[in-house]
Amino acid sequence: MPTATKLGIWMDHSNAHLIEFKINPSPISIIITTFNNAEMEHTLSKSDNESILHNKKQHQQANYYKKLEEAIIPYEEVILFGPTNAKTELFNIL
Repeated sequence: MPTATKLGIWMDHSNAHLIEFKINPSPISIIITTFNNAEMEHTLSKSDNESILHNKKQHQQANYYKKLEEAIIPYEEVILFGPTNAKTELFNIL
């Protein structure tokens, strides 16, 4: 059976669902950012400095996009879609 060379990624800023284009498409993986509301509240409770929160969020978002970048390397064509501008941010990084 030939391997899929096309990948669809439905994504927002918190998770991405990767789907190979083949006869019977099915999700191959889900990538989730580690920065969530609970972590945000924990960071804010430890410090009143919002710049620390902003830097931590940016670092986690960069890691999220890096994981996605690594996941799409084997594919010839990738389509990004979803409700937020996360797809545009990832496109610009790539």
